[in-house]
Amino acid sequence: MRYFIGTDIGGTFTDVVVLDEGGKVTVAKAPSTPPNFARGLMDALTQAAVQMRLPLRRLLASTRLFSHGCTVATNTLINRSGCRVGLITTRGFEETLFIMRGSAYCQGLPVEQWYRKPQNDRPFDIVPMHQIVGVTERIDRMGSVVAQLNEEEVRAAVSLLVKEKGCDALTVGFLWSFVNPAHEEKARRIITEMFPECTVSISSEVAATIGEYERFGTAALNSYLRREVEAYVRDLRQRLVEEGLVAPILLMQANGGLIPWEEAAWQAVRMLQSGPTGGVIAGKIVGDLIGSRKVITTDMGGTSYDISVVTDGKLNYATRSCHSRHVVATPMVDIESIGAGGGSIAYIEQGVMKVGPQSAGADPGPVCYGRGGAQATVTDANLVLGYLNPDFFIGGRLKLDIEKARETIRQQLAEPLGLDTLEAAYGIHRIVNAHMSDATRFHVLNRGYDPRDFDLLLFGGAAGLHATAIGEELGVRRIIIPLAGLATVLSAFGILNSDVMRLFSASVSRPLVAESMEELEGVYGRMEEKARQDLARDGFSAETVRTTRIASIRYHLQLTEVDVEPLPARLESSSAQEIVDHFDRRYAELYGESSGYKEAGRDIISEFVRAEARTPKVELTAARLSPSEPDRLLKGQRQAYFPGAGGYVPTRVYDGDGLSAGSQVAGPAILEMAGTTVLVPPGYGAELDAYRNIHLRREGCHGRA
Repeated sequence: MRYFIGTDIGGTFTDVVVLDEGGKVTVAKAPSTPPNFARGLMDALTQAAVQMRLPLRRLLASTRLFSHGCTVATNTLINRSGCRVGLITTRGFEETLFIMRGSAYCQGLPVEQWYRKPQNDRPFDIVPMHQIVGVTERIDRMGSVVAQLNEEEVRAAVSLLVKEKGCDALTVGFLWSFVNPAHEEKARRIITEMFPECTVSISSEVAATIGEYERFGTAALNSYLRREVEAYVRDLRQRLVEEGLVAPILLMQANGGLIPWEEAAWQAVRMLQSGPTGGVIAGKIVGDLIGSRKVITTDMGGTSYDISVVTDGKLNYATRSCHSRHVVATPMVDIESIGAGGGSIAYIEQGVMKVGPQSAGADPGPVCYGRGGAQATVTDANLVLGYLNPDFFIGGRLKLDIEKARETIRQQLAEPLGLDTLEAAYGIHRIVNAHMSDATRFHVLNRGYDPRDFDLLLFGGAAGLHATAIGEELGVRRIIIPLAGLATVLSAFGILNSDVMRLFSASVSRPLVAESMEELEGVYGRMEEKARQDLARDGFSAETVRTTRIASIRYHLQLTEVDVEPLPARLESSSAQEIVDHFDRRYAELYGESSGYKEAGRDIISEFVRAEARTPKVELTAARLSPSEPDRLLKGQRQAYFPGAGGYVPTRVYDGDGLSAGSQVAGPAILEMAGTTVLVPPGYGAELDAYRNIHLRREGCHGRA
């Protein structure tokens, strides 16, 4: 028997999905183990092997593909534990990273906070000013050399940064290097000759795009993350090989594709948001299954709440994103994250209860875990409210201490605010729901869409307890917990079902007119040929490679770029008008009708090619609707808190894993599964479709929630 494994390390739990060649799926979870995340992954793999009644060595030896998403790059950035980075740049442009772009560092903050942030709350310096050295060189925007690179100045800069400043990673960022990278490549050769052990990133490879602030910053961030990412993937590979794995190890990138582990380190910046990207891919798969072309995907785990949208059956991408207020200029699946999860900490500030973004994480975790957590969290509140079973958390593998949770909420929140414990616990629940609803609404609206036109998919271990509250607030068409049994490991499932991907970029800026099409065809053709060559080295024939052409376009003399995809497979004179129409429509969706100054004309600023090679997939098939009798799966009942229904209400508890396609349960009810719990409030019902997606809707309502 051959196996295919998808894995995802989150801030609180590590997930594993194993597919055998007969189509059977096995899932497993284990607590994440920061800072040594590989240990938690091995624990989860061991649990999967036990469920399959196999020794771990035999499972891994029979595995043909191992795909992995991890949080190491994100954690390195959050914890500020990266390399000591030096930057060598064009003389006269040493302050590019400090000038920034106006309020670029405010991305991700509520608008009302933009103008009251203190100056010292700008992004922390990846490269302090004293670790930046300018050297003589100059290339113009057409790629012509205006001033040759002064190699002696480069050597002096390298010696200063490494020997005197103690830098263990260097970045090279020169003007217009994305048009002609010769000077950056020469500088890298000099660095490698002088200090072979030094990590080097050059901006023309990391982010070959116009805009020196974005390009230099992305390359510097790549240098900052590389050591931690490389150490992690090498340790992971060693552990897996020692346990018998011989299959290729592929790592998930934030662009939605897998990449061989050997390449992951030098593209470390693309590992940001690695795990959450798998969840969006899984959301697209579920959307295709249920015939939905507009899907909001949300992932609520222990630490964060991640949001993305799938429109017309396609993932949404962003060529600019913000991470810890650092701008990253490599194409990534458009995901927005906030600090809202089961481990989010509740506290009082100036007499007001607040929740998050701080999290108790996996260690020590919520108070009820009994591992030393001392601050009340969302999970503690859900336990006190009766939504969680203290004896059946993660399938009974972790016993929860409800008395400790209740006492902590009473002391820290209820008494200081003059509330009883239940009111305080429900306040935590409502506040985190409000955070997630607001963040989801803003994310969708800011991309030119109306949430009421979408289906809402909620997954992750904590999502089922908050699904109806979020969906009700947004007014979405349908509220769905996807693929019951897989909902808590959906990111790992998406990673398992991802393709190997390469992204290529160029910045040949010119007017979007018929006369430009021939030259642009050459630009895209060269990138596509490079994609086929790279994927051929990974063992994929040209016939298995699928490419997509993308362009960043803006109105002439304006600054706002909009990504347009897909472009025609071959560009001809007539293609210009087709692309113009596509751009105008998308611009109007984002900014409103008549917002674009069409008379100015349009410019293509950057070109991208996304190349994908298909890997083995889980084939999900529809089951025959044969509803099980819910009463047969009744585990009992317990008191759960629903203030709209009068407070504590006797609530039926069902074995959710036993419900079959077509089963229906009326609220108030709780569906307990090995990896999650789904809350069905009074006035709601739950129904499983042919793929065991759980649809939550108001009783008597078969459309909009």
